[in-house]
Amino acid sequence: MKSLHKKCFLCFDEKGFPRWLVSKNRMSEARQTLIDLMEDDMSLVNDEIEVLRRCTEGGPTKNDDTGIRFFSRQNLKPLIIMAFIMTFQQLSAINMIMAHSNDIFKTIGLPDPRMWSAAVSGGFFVFTFGSASLTDKTGRKKLLVIFAVLIALSLFVLSLGSLLKQQLHIAVDSVALSCYVISFSLAWGNVPWVLCGEIFSVEQQGRDIAIVSGINWAFNFLTVFTYTFLETQYLFIIYGICMIIAAVYVLMFLPETNGLNLYEINELFAPSPNQVRATE
Repeated sequence: MKSLHKKCFLCFDEKGFPRWLVSKNRMSEARQTLIDLMEDDMSLVNDEIEVLRRCTEGGPTKNDDTGIRFFSRQNLKPLIIMAFIMTFQQLSAINMIMAHSNDIFKTIGLPDPRMWSAAVSGGFFVFTFGSASLTDKTGRKKLLVIFAVLIALSLFVLSLGSLLKQQLHIAVDSVALSCYVISFSLAWGNVPWVLCGEIFSVEQQGRDIAIVSGINWAFNFLTVFTYTFLETQYLFIIYGICMIIAAVYVLMFLPETNGLNLYEINELFAPSPNQVRATE
């Protein structure tokens, strides 16, 4: 219980993060925090301290120009990747559906829209908790690709459901909506935020997360606003196409970070020796 309390506390206190403590050269406090989190497994603690130390080597000093570091390739590449992923998270239409759930469910012909709204909210809650182990077992990239395709298929089916006969229409839309809820909860609801904690460098993490969060909120507004001037069926088709593009984008540009430590992830975005020599 004590360990669980500390883990919860760290989620809300940046200055308790081992990575932050190592960056400030407060090694004894970082080591003690890791001992508490890893339940006295000293081999893991020592390995993690070494990884964190290597990640923070060469970090900014008081006299550094952090603006130059921000515009370096090693920071801009993961920032651009995550900006697109956060954009695609909103282009899954999640917040449009949640904000206008009663109207949307009534439009596509589902009985008792309020009941469906409550069921969808409960489904997001349950399946998001169930995604924790799946994220580590399957890998971030694979999850995002597979479930982007499933979200797209669900949206396409919801857009075409009204063409079917009444009873079949309700059954098909019910299955498609359930598939949508499960697919978003298991991947696109939480994996982008997991990646934010892994993919950004120690010295720029706060600024980068603020930027991608702002982009996320901007497209949140955009998707909710589009509901006011486009038909629901057309919106589902548009956002379904967006999720197909998201699957292709993740497949092409997002490196798999599952199983890598922070130092290895940072190295994924480091310039090659040829690029370093070209800038000298």
